[in-house]
Amino acid sequence: NPQINIFLSLTAFTDLFSRLPREPPLDRGFVPGLGHAVEFGKDAASFLSKMKQKHGDIFTIQVAGKFITILLDPHSYDSVLWESSSQLDFSKYARLLMDRMFDVKLPDYDPNEEKVILRSALQNKNLPSLTKAMFFNLQTLLLSDPRNLSRQWIAEGLFHLSYGIMLRAGYLTLYGNEEENYNDPSCQDKDRVHSAEVYNAFYKLDQLLMRAARSMLTAAEKKEAAGLKGHLWKLLSVKRLNSKANKSLWLESYKQHLEELGVDEDMQPRAMLMQLWATQGNAGPAVFWLLLFLLKHPAAMAAVQGELDKVIRNRGQTMKQMQGISQEMLDSTPVFDSVLNETLRLTAAPFISREVLADMQLRLADGRKFSLRKEDRLCLFPYLSPQMDSEIYEEPEKFKYDRFLNADNTEKRDFYKGGERLKYYNMPWGAGINTCIGKFHAVNIILATCNIYIMPLASALYKYRLRPFVNSVSTPQ
Repeated sequence: NPQINIFLSLTAFTDLFSRLPREPPLDRGFVPGLGHAVEFGKDAASFLSKMKQKHGDIFTIQVAGKFITILLDPHSYDSVLWESSSQLDFSKYARLLMDRMFDVKLPDYDPNEEKVILRSALQNKNLPSLTKAMFFNLQTLLLSDPRNLSRQWIAEGLFHLSYGIMLRAGYLTLYGNEEENYNDPSCQDKDRVHSAEVYNAFYKLDQLLMRAARSMLTAAEKKEAAGLKGHLWKLLSVKRLNSKANKSLWLESYKQHLEELGVDEDMQPRAMLMQLWATQGNAGPAVFWLLLFLLKHPAAMAAVQGELDKVIRNRGQTMKQMQGISQEMLDSTPVFDSVLNETLRLTAAPFISREVLADMQLRLADGRKFSLRKEDRLCLFPYLSPQMDSEIYEEPEKFKYDRFLNADNTEKRDFYKGGERLKYYNMPWGAGINTCIGKFHAVNIILATCNIYIMPLASALYKYRLRPFVNSVSTPQ
């Protein structure tokens, strides 16, 4: 079409004279106005891999009306992660997503200040109490009727079983129980019913949130999302949460934080729903992938089970005698840690994003300098590098359970790219000020859930009844 050819020629001519010196290569795409929005939204990993092959480890793409610079050199990530917030800022983009996804508007919101407030409630001396509460809540959900759990596995599949159990137990642990006594059957019944109601609504909403973040919901989807959020806001209302027993320090700290910000009682449940997604949305999928890899790799399953048996035997107990999981036990599982790290390396694909607040120079580790424009966005995508980088990992597309183990069974931390040791070689939890503050709690509950409860069930079902099912199990996007 002659008109399209003229438009593209004029665009290229304009770019030539409007671009700043030493800007990263720009790829606008071939659809005026949209740029690469469709390809980027459909499969970001495959699209960005093609762009890397074409342009190298730094480039700028047009996505609808936004220009996004992608940096894929892990040696240079510190130049983004620790840059002054006066030049690269996360809070502006965070506020945009909070509004789009959860209808949350918080006055004077500062994500870094919020992390400082909440970090202590999820780490260090508070970890044991969280782990103990999670242990009891898992018992409530998983041990009430093992035969029903087996039926649930078959009816719903491994993904829904993993996602549902993790979200419901995590919700009860952080947000509290219906009544105080963990061991009272009537209290347990109430927790099972209530947590199932929360999960069923949350799961449906979760299917819509990524499209909401990109402003891609249809009118019907917007109506559905509004109804689901309204129902969850009632379940997370100030009155309902105040009536809970066994509330975590995290919940009390966050409620106090919202009150100090001047957030009213109508907005608080919205913020609580946002935090439910932030704290619990990834644990279930992580457990699913970990179990799936173990079921498909018998050597990995045997190594993890052997390690667990040894840890329990050293305590002079059997599995049935355990009344809790100590932090010492959780810190004595290097094989499991390697399996989890390898699982997350293959499946976790977060973006680390910054808004460029002023024209600036970005200096890379090899000395190159690139100009970035005000109001553009800068993103790291660790899934492509380091996590799937063939220069760092041999056969990166394959699951190798001992990839993060040294010969003496200690954690392997030495990985190299370009002959230089990497500071960042696996980044499922983010890095720098973006490091997930709930990482240690998440690792603890994943280990407890897999090793103590679901993995023995999965192993038995796999061995005796469901080998064909495991080999043909469908994987979610």
